[in-house]
Amino acid sequence: MSFFGDLIAGQGAARAANYNAGLLERDAKVKEQNAQQAYKVFEQYDLPRFNYYAEKQQDALRTSILGSGVEFRGSALAIALENQIMIDTDRDMMQYNAEIAREAGLNDAIMTRAEANVERFRGRVAKRASYFQAAGSLLGDYKTLTG
Repeated sequence: MSFFGDLIAGQGAARAANYNAGLLERDAKVKEQNAQQAYKVFEQYDLPRFNYYAEKQQDALRTSILGSGVEFRGSALAIALENQIMIDTDRDMMQYNAEIAREAGLNDAIMTRAEANVERFRGRVAKRASYFQAAGSLLGDYKTLTG
């Protein structure tokens, strides 16, 4: 390749790498927004809905126990407490799963940004390599002329 061809090829590779890096940055932003949005859905919809139905379940259990004439102690209290423990465990697991999903999405965004940085680096390396190739072409042309 000629001196100018090498330089143009290096600049083109750098531009393409920067373009690809921009696309990766956009993808990372979308992944980050999706992770945050999914967690907001959990906080604003899933968790309140779970709490509503859990409270209704506990109220129904209390009403059933008290309506049957049984005192709210002993076995009846143990059943209500066990039910509350299961509800709390389910709530904690939902919270954990939502946080893990959010963190996985954010980590995916971080990895995509790292990939964008690698792409930019590849572009800089290709551009620098083109300078050396161009210098080699120039020296080769000089050697051919003086040779």
